[in-house]
Amino acid sequence: MTFESPTDLPPLPDEVGSIQQPLAKPKRDPASVLTSAMVVYVIINLLFAIPLLIAPAAFFDAIGFSSIVAGQLDGLRWVGAVLLAWAVSGFLVLARPEGRAIFVTTGALQLTFGALAFVYSWSISEYEWSLWYQVVATMVLVAGAAYMLWARLRGRSILKGEEA
Repeated sequence: MTFESPTDLPPLPDEVGSIQQPLAKPKRDPASVLTSAMVVYVIINLLFAIPLLIAPAAFFDAIGFSSIVAGQLDGLRWVGAVLLAWAVSGFLVLARPEGRAIFVTTGALQLTFGALAFVYSWSISEYEWSLWYQVVATMVLVAGAAYMLWARLRGRSILKGEEA
């Protein structure tokens, strides 16, 4: 007798002698997948928003821009404000998930477009920051976009309103 996987094992007897079936790994609830995707989305937005909003010149200096250029980029503080607004919106969706369908889709698109922009900038060498930041930011955005898109597909029945 050969077994293909651990779930193909024969049933085990319990203490009374009756046969019990091996436990199958429970599927994750689509609602919990969507919730965790929103948490990931909020965290990614906060990671970029807080340093851009509070100290943009220090942020740009830390990721490899020259101090002169970093000082000239202080005007990009508004980008941090926009990202912070998206993070707060994510918190609101977590608190009241009724309108999450459009937000999950929009969040997935935001991270996907951000990832594509980083990959494009990387491919044509137009970035002026350190390579470590390019790699980390690209990986964070690609992973976040992939997770949001996966959660969007996994939770489509909830997003269509078929389940509560």
